[in-house]
Amino acid sequence: MGDAFIRPVRREDFEEILALAKQSGGGMTNLPPEPDALRARIEFSCESFEAQAREPGGEVYMTVLEQDGRVLGTSAVFSAIGLDHGFVNYRINKTVHVSTQLKKRIERRLLVPTHDFTGCAEVGSLFLSPDARGGGNGKFLARSRYLFIAQHRELIADIVCAELRGWRGPNGEQPFWEAIGKPFFDMEFEAADVANAAMGNQFIADLMPRHPIYVALLPQAARETLGRPHDNAAPAFNMLLKEGFAFRGYIDVFDGGPLVDARVDDIRTVQESRAYSIGAFAPNEKKENGAPSMIIAAGRLGAFRAARAPARASGDELVIDEATARVLNVRQGDSVRAVLW
Repeated sequence: MGDAFIRPVRREDFEEILALAKQSGGGMTNLPPEPDALRARIEFSCESFEAQAREPGGEVYMTVLEQDGRVLGTSAVFSAIGLDHGFVNYRINKTVHVSTQLKKRIERRLLVPTHDFTGCAEVGSLFLSPDARGGGNGKFLARSRYLFIAQHRELIADIVCAELRGWRGPNGEQPFWEAIGKPFFDMEFEAADVANAAMGNQFIADLMPRHPIYVALLPQAARETLGRPHDNAAPAFNMLLKEGFAFRGYIDVFDGGPLVDARVDDIRTVQESRAYSIGAFAPNEKKENGAPSMIIAAGRLGAFRAARAPARASGDELVIDEATARVLNVRQGDSVRAVLW
Protein backbone atom coordinates (compact mmCIF):
# COMPACT_ATOMS: atom_id res chain seq x y z
CA MET A 1 0.00 0.00 0.00
CA GLY A 2 1.38 3.39 -0.99
CA ASP A 3 1.63 6.43 1.23
CA ALA A 4 -1.31 8.83 1.39
CA PHE A 5 -0.70 12.42 0.33
CA ILE A 6 -2.60 15.67 -0.18
CA ARG A 7 -2.97 17.39 -3.57
CA PRO A 8 -5.28 19.92 -5.24
CA VAL A 9 -8.61 18.64 -6.54
CA ARG A 10 -8.89 17.78 -10.23
CA ARG A 11 -11.93 17.80 -12.48
CA GLU A 12 -11.58 14.06 -13.04
CA ASP A 13 -12.03 13.48 -9.28
CA PHE A 14 -15.75 14.30 -9.58
CA GLU A 15 -17.18 10.78 -9.42
CA GLU A 16 -15.10 9.76 -6.41
CA ILE A 17 -15.89 12.99 -4.55
CA LEU A 18 -19.59 12.58 -5.34
CA ALA A 19 -19.45 9.13 -3.74
CA LEU A 20 -17.83 10.68 -0.66
CA ALA A 21 -20.48 13.44 -0.54
CA LYS A 22 -23.23 10.82 -0.55
CA GLN A 23 -21.52 9.02 2.33
CA SER A 24 -21.45 12.22 4.39
CA GLY A 25 -25.15 11.99 5.24
CA GLY A 26 -25.91 15.55 4.10
CA GLY A 27 -25.66 18.83 5.93
CA MET A 28 -22.21 19.70 4.50
CA THR A 29 -23.00 22.71 2.35
CA ASN A 30 -19.55 22.76 0.79
CA LEU A 31 -19.69 19.07 -0.09
CA PRO A 32 -23.19 18.71 -1.57
CA PRO A 33 -24.35 15.25 -2.71
CA GLU A 34 -26.28 16.93 -5.58
CA PRO A 35 -24.21 16.34 -8.77
CA ASP A 36 -24.65 19.71 -10.48
CA ALA A 37 -23.89 21.69 -7.32
CA LEU A 38 -20.85 19.55 -6.55
CA ARG A 39 -19.50 19.73 -10.10
CA ALA A 40 -19.76 23.53 -10.02
CA ARG A 41 -17.82 23.65 -6.75
CA ILE A 42 -15.05 21.41 -8.08
CA GLU A 43 -14.84 23.49 -11.26
CA PHE A 44 -14.59 26.72 -9.29
CA SER A 45 -11.86 25.26 -7.11
CA CYS A 46 -9.86 24.15 -10.15
CA GLU A 47 -10.24 27.64 -11.59
CA SER A 48 -9.07 29.11 -8.26
CA PHE A 49 -5.83 27.11 -8.39
CA GLU A 50 -5.31 28.20 -12.00
CA ALA A 51 -6.11 31.88 -11.43
CA GLN A 52 -2.81 32.82 -9.74
CA ALA A 53 -4.56 35.28 -7.42
CA ARG A 54 -2.53 37.93 -5.59
CA GLU A 55 -4.91 38.61 -2.70
CA PRO A 56 -7.99 37.04 -1.08
CA GLY A 57 -10.78 37.31 -3.63
CA GLY A 58 -13.24 34.54 -2.78
CA GLU A 59 -11.18 31.68 -4.21
CA VAL A 60 -11.76 28.12 -2.98
CA TYR A 61 -8.74 25.85 -2.70
CA MET A 62 -10.07 22.31 -2.36
CA THR A 63 -7.63 19.48 -1.76
CA VAL A 64 -8.01 15.71 -1.62
CA LEU A 65 -6.36 12.85 0.22
CA GLU A 66 -5.10 10.32 -2.33
CA GLN A 67 -3.77 6.85 -1.72
CA ASP A 68 -3.07 4.18 -4.33
CA GLY A 69 -4.87 6.27 -6.94
CA ARG A 70 -8.07 6.60 -4.88
CA VAL A 71 -9.56 9.78 -3.44
CA LEU A 72 -10.29 9.04 0.20
CA GLY A 73 -11.03 12.47 1.66
CA THR A 74 -11.50 16.16 1.03
CA SER A 75 -10.79 19.48 2.69
CA ALA A 76 -10.74 23.10 1.55
CA VAL A 77 -9.48 26.60 2.30
CA PHE A 78 -11.75 29.50 1.35
CA SER A 79 -9.66 32.64 0.85
CA ALA A 80 -12.46 35.08 1.82
CA ILE A 81 -16.17 34.33 2.26
CA GLY A 82 -19.35 36.27 1.62
CA LEU A 83 -17.83 38.88 -0.69
CA ASP A 84 -20.82 38.82 -3.06
CA HIS A 85 -23.81 38.57 -0.71
CA GLY A 86 -22.42 38.61 2.82
CA PHE A 87 -21.88 35.68 5.16
CA VAL A 88 -24.61 35.48 7.76
CA ASN A 89 -24.96 33.56 11.02
CA TYR A 90 -26.45 34.00 14.48
CA ARG A 91 -24.53 35.32 17.46
CA ILE A 92 -25.78 34.23 20.88
CA ASN A 93 -26.04 37.45 22.91
CA LYS A 94 -27.12 38.02 26.48
CA THR A 95 -29.75 40.54 27.52
CA VAL A 96 -30.93 41.43 31.02
CA HIS A 97 -34.47 42.36 32.14
CA VAL A 98 -34.92 43.95 35.56
CA SER A 99 -38.14 44.72 37.44
CA THR A 100 -37.67 46.84 40.57
CA GLN A 101 -41.32 46.35 41.48
CA LEU A 102 -41.04 42.56 41.48
CA LYS A 103 -37.40 42.62 42.55
CA LYS A 104 -36.53 40.38 39.65
CA ARG A 105 -33.47 40.26 37.42
CA ILE A 106 -33.74 37.86 34.50
CA GLU A 107 -30.99 37.06 31.99
CA ARG A 108 -32.10 35.92 28.55
CA ARG A 109 -30.22 34.74 25.47
CA LEU A 110 -30.85 36.27 22.05
CA LEU A 111 -30.04 34.95 18.59
CA VAL A 112 -28.83 38.03 16.70
CA PRO A 113 -28.31 37.93 12.90
CA THR A 114 -24.77 39.08 12.08
CA HIS A 115 -22.35 39.48 9.18
CA ASP A 116 -19.31 39.53 11.47
CA PHE A 117 -17.38 36.96 9.41
CA THR A 118 -17.97 38.44 5.97
CA GLY A 119 -14.57 38.74 4.30
CA CYS A 120 -12.89 36.23 6.61
CA ALA A 121 -11.25 33.04 5.41
CA GLU A 122 -12.75 29.64 6.14
CA VAL A 123 -11.56 26.07 6.43
CA GLY A 124 -14.13 23.41 5.65
CA SER A 125 -15.25 20.51 3.48
CA LEU A 126 -13.40 18.12 5.78
CA PHE A 127 -14.65 14.61 5.11
CA LEU A 128 -12.90 11.27 5.20
CA SER A 129 -14.14 8.01 3.72
CA PRO A 130 -15.17 5.53 6.43
CA ASP A 131 -12.67 3.13 4.83
CA ALA A 132 -9.81 5.53 5.61
CA ARG A 133 -10.66 6.52 9.17
CA GLY A 134 -8.14 5.85 11.84
CA GLY A 135 -4.38 6.07 11.58
CA GLY A 136 -4.39 9.87 11.71
CA ASN A 137 -5.80 10.53 8.23
CA GLY A 138 -8.39 13.01 9.50
CA LYS A 139 -5.74 14.92 11.44
CA PHE A 140 -3.49 14.87 8.36
CA LEU A 141 -6.26 16.32 6.18
CA ALA A 142 -7.05 19.02 8.72
CA ARG A 143 -3.49 20.14 9.47
CA SER A 144 -2.44 20.17 5.82
CA ARG A 145 -4.88 23.07 5.33
CA TYR A 146 -2.93 25.20 7.78
CA LEU A 147 0.33 24.46 5.98
CA PHE A 148 -1.38 25.52 2.75
CA ILE A 149 -2.39 28.78 4.45
CA ALA A 150 1.16 29.32 5.73
CA GLN A 151 2.53 28.67 2.24
CA HIS A 152 0.08 31.17 0.68
CA ARG A 153 -0.20 33.76 3.44
CA GLU A 154 -0.94 36.68 1.10
CA LEU A 155 -3.88 34.84 -0.50
CA ILE A 156 -5.78 34.13 2.72
CA ALA A 157 -7.67 36.60 4.93
CA ASP A 158 -6.23 37.26 8.40
CA ILE A 159 -9.09 35.69 10.37
CA VAL A 160 -10.08 32.09 9.65
CA CYS A 161 -13.39 30.56 10.68
CA ALA A 162 -14.85 27.08 10.49
CA GLU A 163 -18.48 25.95 10.62
CA LEU A 164 -19.33 22.56 12.05
CA ARG A 165 -22.41 20.57 11.16
CA GLY A 166 -25.12 20.98 13.78
CA TRP A 167 -26.55 18.19 15.86
CA ARG A 168 -29.04 15.71 14.44
CA GLY A 169 -30.98 13.11 16.37
CA PRO A 170 -30.59 9.36 15.81
CA ASN A 171 -33.55 9.38 13.42
CA GLY A 172 -32.42 12.48 11.54
CA GLU A 173 -34.50 14.94 13.56
CA GLN A 174 -33.29 18.56 13.46
CA PRO A 175 -34.98 20.54 16.22
CA PHE A 176 -33.17 23.82 15.43
CA TRP A 177 -34.27 23.81 11.79
CA GLU A 178 -37.82 22.82 12.70
CA ALA A 179 -38.06 25.67 15.22
CA ILE A 180 -36.47 28.52 13.25
CA GLY A 181 -35.47 27.56 9.72
CA LYS A 182 -38.52 25.79 8.37
CA PRO A 183 -41.11 28.41 9.43
CA PHE A 184 -39.18 31.18 7.63
CA PHE A 185 -37.76 29.34 4.61
CA ASP A 186 -40.89 27.25 4.02
CA MET A 187 -38.94 24.22 2.81
CA GLU A 188 -37.31 21.09 4.14
CA PHE A 189 -33.72 21.25 5.37
CA GLU A 190 -32.31 19.18 2.50
CA ALA A 191 -33.92 21.47 -0.10
CA ALA A 192 -32.52 24.56 1.62
CA ASP A 193 -29.08 22.99 1.88
CA VAL A 194 -29.02 22.11 -1.83
CA ALA A 195 -30.19 25.63 -2.72
CA ASN A 196 -27.39 27.08 -0.61
CA ALA A 197 -24.82 24.84 -2.30
CA ALA A 198 -26.12 25.53 -5.82
CA MET A 199 -27.10 29.20 -5.68
CA GLY A 200 -25.12 30.76 -2.84
CA ASN A 201 -26.48 32.33 0.31
CA GLN A 202 -28.35 35.40 -0.93
CA PHE A 203 -31.69 33.65 -0.34
CA ILE A 204 -30.67 33.12 3.30
CA ALA A 205 -30.33 36.85 3.87
CA ASP A 206 -33.61 37.39 1.98
CA LEU A 207 -35.74 34.93 3.97
CA MET A 208 -34.20 34.50 7.43
CA PRO A 209 -35.59 36.46 10.40
CA ARG A 210 -34.40 40.07 10.39
CA HIS A 211 -34.77 40.64 14.11
CA PRO A 212 -33.25 38.98 17.18
CA ILE A 213 -34.99 35.87 18.51
CA TYR A 214 -35.38 35.11 22.20
CA VAL A 215 -33.99 31.65 22.90
CA ALA A 216 -36.55 31.22 25.66
CA LEU A 217 -39.30 31.14 23.01
CA LEU A 218 -37.77 28.10 21.29
CA PRO A 219 -38.73 24.52 22.14
CA GLN A 220 -36.41 22.94 24.70
CA ALA A 221 -35.09 20.47 22.11
CA ALA A 222 -33.99 23.37 19.88
CA ARG A 223 -32.35 25.22 22.77
CA GLU A 224 -30.25 22.18 23.61
CA THR A 225 -28.72 22.08 20.11
CA LEU A 226 -27.32 25.64 20.09
CA GLY A 227 -23.61 25.39 19.31
CA ARG A 228 -23.67 21.60 19.55
CA PRO A 229 -21.82 19.84 16.72
CA HIS A 230 -23.09 16.78 14.91
CA ASP A 231 -21.80 13.61 16.59
CA ASN A 232 -19.73 12.86 13.47
CA ALA A 233 -18.30 16.41 13.56
CA ALA A 234 -17.24 16.28 17.21
CA PRO A 235 -13.69 15.02 16.43
CA ALA A 236 -13.19 17.83 13.90
CA PHE A 237 -14.52 20.33 16.46
CA ASN A 238 -12.03 19.13 19.05
CA MET A 239 -9.15 19.30 16.54
CA LEU A 240 -10.04 22.90 15.76
CA LEU A 241 -10.01 23.82 19.43
CA LYS A 242 -6.58 22.20 19.84
CA GLU A 243 -5.34 24.27 16.90
CA GLY A 244 -6.28 27.48 18.71
CA PHE A 245 -9.74 28.12 17.31
CA ALA A 246 -12.36 29.33 19.80
CA PHE A 247 -16.13 29.16 20.01
CA ARG A 248 -17.41 32.67 20.74
CA GLY A 249 -21.16 32.11 20.54
CA TYR A 250 -21.66 32.14 16.75
CA ILE A 251 -23.86 29.44 15.21
CA ASP A 252 -25.11 28.38 11.79
CA VAL A 253 -28.50 29.72 10.69
CA PHE A 254 -29.66 26.33 9.36
CA ASP A 255 -28.73 23.76 11.97
CA GLY A 256 -27.35 25.72 14.95
CA GLY A 257 -23.92 24.15 14.62
CA PRO A 258 -20.95 26.01 16.14
CA LEU A 259 -18.73 28.44 14.25
CA VAL A 260 -15.20 28.82 15.58
CA ASP A 261 -12.49 31.26 14.57
CA ALA A 262 -8.82 32.16 14.99
CA ARG A 263 -6.29 34.60 13.60
CA VAL A 264 -3.97 32.91 11.12
CA ASP A 265 -0.89 33.66 13.21
CA ASP A 266 -2.55 32.07 16.27
CA ILE A 267 -3.18 28.71 14.58
CA ARG A 268 -0.86 26.19 16.23
CA THR A 269 0.27 24.43 13.05
CA VAL A 270 1.07 27.77 11.41
CA GLN A 271 3.00 28.93 14.48
CA GLU A 272 4.99 25.73 14.85
CA SER A 273 5.77 25.14 11.16
CA ARG A 274 9.13 26.13 9.68
CA ALA A 275 10.49 26.74 6.22
CA TYR A 276 13.34 24.47 5.12
CA SER A 277 15.27 23.65 2.02
CA ILE A 278 15.61 20.02 1.00
CA GLY A 279 19.04 18.64 1.86
CA ALA A 280 20.65 15.45 0.67
CA PHE A 281 18.23 12.54 0.44
CA ALA A 282 18.58 9.76 2.99
CA PRO A 283 18.78 6.25 1.51
CA ASN A 284 15.65 5.26 3.39
CA GLU A 285 14.74 7.71 6.13
CA LYS A 286 11.80 5.56 7.15
CA LYS A 287 14.13 2.89 8.48
CA GLU A 288 16.43 5.22 10.37
CA ASN A 289 15.88 5.23 14.10
CA GLY A 290 14.89 8.50 15.69
CA ALA A 291 13.58 10.38 12.65
CA PRO A 292 10.38 12.11 13.83
CA SER A 293 7.19 12.01 11.80
CA MET A 294 6.42 15.36 10.15
CA ILE A 295 3.83 16.87 7.83
CA ILE A 296 5.73 18.38 4.92
CA ALA A 297 4.23 20.74 2.33
CA ALA A 298 5.77 21.80 -0.96
CA GLY A 299 4.77 23.72 -4.07
CA ARG A 300 2.38 26.59 -4.66
CA LEU A 301 -1.26 26.52 -5.74
CA GLY A 302 -1.75 23.80 -8.37
CA ALA A 303 1.64 22.27 -7.55
CA PHE A 304 0.84 22.00 -3.81
CA ARG A 305 1.55 18.66 -2.15
CA ALA A 306 1.61 17.53 1.47
CA ALA A 307 2.92 14.27 2.86
CA ARG A 308 3.31 12.71 6.30
CA ALA A 309 6.69 11.06 6.64
CA PRO A 310 9.74 10.65 8.89
CA ALA A 311 12.14 13.55 8.34
CA ARG A 312 15.20 14.97 10.04
CA ALA A 313 15.87 18.70 10.43
CA SER A 314 19.49 19.79 10.23
CA GLY A 315 19.67 23.55 10.65
CA ASP A 316 17.73 25.08 7.78
CA GLU A 317 17.73 21.84 5.80
CA LEU A 318 15.31 18.94 5.93
CA VAL A 319 16.46 15.42 5.19
CA ILE A 320 13.84 13.14 3.64
CA ASP A 321 14.00 9.92 1.68
CA GLU A 322 13.62 9.62 -2.06
CA ALA A 323 10.12 8.14 -1.87
CA THR A 324 8.85 11.19 0.04
CA ALA A 325 10.66 13.47 -2.42
CA ARG A 326 8.80 11.82 -5.30
CA VAL A 327 5.45 12.29 -3.56
CA LEU A 328 6.20 15.98 -2.96
CA ASN A 329 7.75 16.52 -6.40
CA VAL A 330 10.84 18.13 -4.85
CA ARG A 331 14.55 18.04 -5.53
CA GLN A 332 17.56 18.96 -3.45
CA GLY A 333 17.51 22.68 -2.66
CA ASP A 334 13.75 23.12 -3.10
CA SER A 335 11.80 24.97 -0.39
CA VAL A 336 9.28 23.16 1.83
CA ARG A 337 7.39 23.90 5.04
CA ALA A 338 7.15 21.29 7.75
CA VAL A 339 5.77 20.75 11.23
CA LEU A 340 6.14 17.92 13.71
CA TRP A 341 3.30 15.43 13.66
